[in-house]
Amino acid sequence: MFDLTEEEKKVVLFLVVIALSGAGLNFLAKRFSPIRAIACVNPSLGKININTADKLTLKLIPGVGEKLAVRILDYRRENGKFNEPEDLRNIKGFSNRTLEKARELIFIE
Repeated sequence: MFDLTEEEKKVVLFLVVIALSGAGLNFLAKRFSPIRAIACVNPSLGKININTADKLTLKLIPGVGEKLAVRILDYRRENGKFNEPEDLRNIKGFSNRTLEKARELIFIE
């Protein structure tokens, strides 16, 4: 049916493997999304409550990595709930630029 050279067969096989890998990763990403992250997101606003979010959820905020997420949790534990987004500036490493990037994705309750 198809008269392909060895090199063409390898290319077709490579493309099939890449397509299946992408489909598999997409399936896994949807199937095993973090349930706790979903629980801390306000569905009506699509934003993250920084007063209730866990470390995994905080890391979804642009500019917030592992260390900054831990600092946010430590600050919250030591000082109580945040009253306004600007309170995040009290955390070492949380710059004005990070706050501006995060502002669209966070809320306080």
